[in-house]
Amino acid sequence: MRLVDADILSYALFRRHDAHPYCWPLLQNAIHGRISVAIATTTLLEAYYALVEDYRVEREDAFRKLDALTRSKKIRFLFMTIETARKALEVSKVYKARSFDANLIASAETNGISVIVSNDKHIARLCRERSLILENPIPEEVAEKMRL
Repeated sequence: MRLVDADILSYALFRRHDAHPYCWPLLQNAIHGRISVAIATTTLLEAYYALVEDYRVEREDAFRKLDALTRSKKIRFLFMTIETARKALEVSKVYKARSFDANLIASAETNGISVIVSNDKHIARLCRERSLILENPIPEEVAEKMRL
């Protein structure tokens, strides 16, 4: 089981992004049940924000894409619980992490998921600190161009 971060989700859903060709297959494999994937419900909100605010996707299009994704019977959606919120607050405090990043780590840990799929350097640091496995489907040369 892999937990997908909002950056990977938004790259997969935004066709014009340089990382789309590397993230879209992962999402397709998840939708069709070829790989086991989980998505935190708060990640859906973060991806919506990125699509609308960062990539200027029309609100209706962003909603339609994410709403369709939520209907997949093959993807496991993780709901926010008070246990997850408390753990996220602790992670945020101890590691000086952003709330969405801390929530991703807490969601993984409270649900017994050890693999996080992300291209975020903050998530990479938290994975190292918390002994989680980071998978990044984006080749390093593409990721490097994105950082410029």
